[in-house]
Amino acid sequence: MPEKHELLNTLRATARAVLLLVALGLFCVAQAEEADGAARESGASSEPAAEFLLIKDLFSDESLFGRLAERVRFSGFARLVGGALDAEDASYQGYENSISFRQHSLFALQTEVDLTETVSFTTQLMAHASEQKDTGLEWAYLTWRPSNSWNFKAGRLRTPFYLYSDTLDLGYAYNWIIPPQQVYTPYLFPNFTGLSAAYQFNIGDFDIETEAYWGNFEGNVSVVDNLVDVKADNMRGLILDVYRGNLRLRASYHRAHAEVEFQPNDRLRAARLINALRQNGFNRSADSLKTKSDANFAQAAISYEALDYFLKAEWTSLRSDAFTIPSYNSYYLSGGYTFYPFNLPITAHATFASLTTTAIPRPVNEISGGTGSLQLNQIRAGYNEAFDRTQKNINNIKSLSVGLRWDVNPAVALKAEWIHLRGERDKRSFFTFDRAKDFDRKANLFLLGLEWVF
Repeated sequence: MPEKHELLNTLRATARAVLLLVALGLFCVAQAEEADGAARESGASSEPAAEFLLIKDLFSDESLFGRLAERVRFSGFARLVGGALDAEDASYQGYENSISFRQHSLFALQTEVDLTETVSFTTQLMAHASEQKDTGLEWAYLTWRPSNSWNFKAGRLRTPFYLYSDTLDLGYAYNWIIPPQQVYTPYLFPNFTGLSAAYQFNIGDFDIETEAYWGNFEGNVSVVDNLVDVKADNMRGLILDVYRGNLRLRASYHRAHAEVEFQPNDRLRAARLINALRQNGFNRSADSLKTKSDANFAQAAISYEALDYFLKAEWTSLRSDAFTIPSYNSYYLSGGYTFYPFNLPITAHATFASLTTTAIPRPVNEISGGTGSLQLNQIRAGYNEAFDRTQKNINNIKSLSVGLRWDVNPAVALKAEWIHLRGERDKRSFFTFDRAKDFDRKANLFLLGLEWVF
């Protein structure tokens, strides 16, 4: 928490300094113009007027300061999101049976500097209210645009898994308050360090953009309200975007060698179990507990956005044979309509989403179920318990959400959303619960949001 307060204080101080500098510059320019005008009316020059003119020159477009200011652009966004779950002793995405504003509230500041006519540098700092999300540098990369068709990037980049990957934290960019968790799952790493290349071209009425990337990721992601260590090597992917008028089609394929480690409390226990299995000759059972695997992720989306309505759908599929990386299929179907009661632009929308696990890790049954030594019985019990725990953590879930969005002005939007959640009773279904053993995995999440861009 102290680190978050330090970053917020730094951002506030920077903003105040920038505003003070701009105000000082405007004041000096105004005073210089006033003094210059007075001097001209009197037909004489004065030393104060000359001094003000020197300050005016300092802040003019032709000055060094002016030329640097033209190359630097600041932008940002903020969101305040509050929500509550109508279930006792359970939580979903951190929301419990009392209103909370921590989970998705944030502030971000982006800076873009034009180093040359074709090279720029972009950074984004983000402060999260949630303790489960890292506060700090979200991305930082160089962009080289040698032509209108080619675009190259290098540095820390956003991983382009989804339709809304680039704007996932920018709630103003979409109508939901929180995107469907079934598709925008927390399992996948949000950024990577590496390279990307994009090429744009036209075929008739179609605008087409292709992108390829390569890189690595090492950090943590939030899974079931816990931070899990993830390492992904040799990440690479291909993305195809096709536009024709209001229609957009997107397809992508991604591959990486990934490792998801156990929680610290479980890591030592798992290592001991694997060692015990190998020492007793149960190598296949030990291999079935592996945490490393080649993971494959595929995505496809279609979106049609007119002035007063929209329709969109997105589908994803993850394949892995690692014990800690579940394979699944997920999708959502969404539509909305914009109407103008009392001349207020309000968008009503609804979304159905689903996630189904396609491959549940199962024991290889290499260890005999008969009576054996105490050590063998303990190994068997520990091995079966690991798979029982994994199977209970499966996140099969369906949801139906209905929401309203009011665009107060071109920079501010107010949102309200209701999400009805229906998970499977014997699965975790993205819920967190310790004492609610009889919880049927059905709940309603109520959300309010304020979105702001600047």
